[in-house]
Amino acid sequence: MIETNPTVAADAPPASKLERFVTKYRADHRNPINSFLHLGVGWPMCAAAVILLPFRPLWSVGLVAGGYAFMFAGHFLFEGNTPTILKHPTTPFVIAWAVIKGLGTNLARLATGSKGR
Repeated sequence: MIETNPTVAADAPPASKLERFVTKYRADHRNPINSFLHLGVGWPMCAAAVILLPFRPLWSVGLVAGGYAFMFAGHFLFEGNTPTILKHPTTPFVIAWAVIKGLGTNLARLATGSKGR
């Protein structure tokens, strides 16, 4: 017997590679503590590192290392999985593109007043 996913329409086009990647990324980041360690601690530390790089290069290295340590801890301690970046090193760039694309789509939707996908 073949099982089907009732949430996916039978005539729906196959998901793009980016959509499949984002779905996998979200599945690997379900724990709220891990999400906080990523969005509230790790990524802000990495962003601060970029800003400080011209002025304090060693601090920048420490901030990136510390930020990734928090994010890895979230995966190993709370999610119980391997960080996606260890399997796919381009992960930050792909996810950044997905976020930018989503923001652009939502801003365009707000500007035009459309409600569709």
